[in-house]
This record gives sequence, structure tokens and C-alpha cells, in this order.
Amino acid sequence: MTLNLAQSAPTTVPASDKPALTLIVLTDFFPAAHRAIQYAAELAAPLGARLLLLYVRDDSQLDSKLAPDDSKERDQDLRAAVRALADELYVPTTIEMVADLQLSTAADLAKRHAPALFVLGRADESLNEAEVGVAVLEVLRGGPLPLLVVPETYQGSSTPTQAVVAADGEPFTLDKPLAALQLIAQLEPRMTVVTVSGIADNQACATSLRQVKASGLADAASHVTLEAIRHAYPVEGLFKAITLTKADLLILVARRRSFLGTMFHRSVTNRLLRTCHIPMLVLPAIDG
Repeated sequence: MTLNLAQSAPTTVPASDKPALTLIVLTDFFPAAHRAIQYAAELAAPLGARLLLLYVRDDSQLDSKLAPDDSKERDQDLRAAVRALADELYVPTTIEMVADLQLSTAADLAKRHAPALFVLGRADESLNEAEVGVAVLEVLRGGPLPLLVVPETYQGSSTPTQAVVAADGEPFTLDKPLAALQLIAQLEPRMTVVTVSGIADNQACATSLRQVKASGLADAASHVTLEAIRHAYPVEGLFKAITLTKADLLILVARRRSFLGTMFHRSVTNRLLRTCHIPMLVLPAIDG
């Protein structure tokens, strides 16, 4: 699959006095990763952001079978191939290769590069619904690392203008959010805070809006509204909200205690990660 990113860069968002943002894109040579790279480049260009293409080697299965010279040659070939991907992009791009992506590795990357986001492509669910880079997701979800999941089949805008924020009324504090909030603020999307419940609960709706505003997330939007969806199933309710608002970005708050509070349990989150048809931004948070 060819990236075909030689088109003109998108119109630039008004300049900011903030430091340039970095997006780390999990990279391989398959279509889902290519889509993530393309999306990240189109997102970065108007913001004046830069990309880091991160390739994770699978040393566990190969190194024991390769002679030292073969292993070195393999690494050189892989680096050249990743560099070829970077050379096709019209935004400043560097590359890095790591032997694995355990939590310590991800934390080191976050410390050295202070990325606004890690970006991950999600393969077409009809091809591989049960596996969405499960090991990578578990690592990134284990620490304060914002994660943007881009569906391979997504064909919409790479500069979101309408975001849906899934909320459940539980208090939260975003964990190290400055770079991610800077990115959202530069985009200035309209933001709809969405609650999903099987019963009509106006107080829960009002509390959810207050909690999102208190977190600072709403300050990054150009306009904030509230939408209550009555539905027995959270995933279907969120998909309904996405359709109603014509959203091109879903924002989830990832708490340590239960990943997404009382409404969004880990199983619901996993389903969203596998099946949501628009890009999904997962923001780590601390309870309370």
C-alpha cells in the first residue's frame, strides 16, 4: 500500500506560541498502520506538529534464530524501510526502532519526546476483530499516555471539527494532559458531552457536563453542548450520538480504577476500540 501523501498540506491552523507538538505513530508495513500514518500527517501539518514513526521489532521470535551478522542486516533493512515511509511525508518526521513496547519503554518514549498522542491504526474489523494490537493497547492503557486509534477504513476528515465526549458523571482529573489539550485547543472542535443511560436522568446529564468542564477538557473546544442518549447499551448509544452529531472524533476518559468508570467498563471499551468507525482519542485520567 502506497501512502500517496504528496498532495498539498492542509490549510494551517492559526499559529500558536506553544512548543511544536509531537505525535508518535506505531508503525509497520500493513494497511492499518499506513492509514494511521496518513491521518497523523494530515493532522500534524496544519498544527505545525512533527511525527515520530515508531517501529516495534519482534525480537523474541527472531533473534535466537539469527546469526549476529544476519540480525544486524535485518535491522538495517527494517530501518531503511521505515525511513522510506518517513520520506514520503510532508511534515517533519523522525524514526525510532525499539525491541519491545513494555510499559517502561513507552514511559521512556513519553519522557524523551513528550508526545501529545500515540497514534495506532486499527485493522478492518471484518479481517481481525479480536485483535487490535492487543499487547500494544494494554501497554499504552497502563500509563498516562494519550492514545488515538484510527480505523483503517475511516475516510473522513483528519482535522476533527465535531467531537463527542463520553461521560458518566463520575469525577476525574486528566493525567498529564497539557500536550493533548494543546492539540485539541488548536483544532477548536465543537464538543458534545454525551451520556448514555437506560433511564431519563437529567441530574446525571448536568453532573457529566460539570465534570467535563471541571477537567479543563471543555476549555479546548470552540463550543460545548450536552446530549443525553436513552439506550440500554453504552456502545450502541454512543454510536447513535456520533450519528446524530456527525462527529469525527470520539473522546474517552480512561480512569485507573475501572478504565471508564461505572458506565464504560473495560469490556465496553474493548468493543469500542475494535468497532468504532471514527477515530477515538483515549485520555488517561485519575479518579476524583
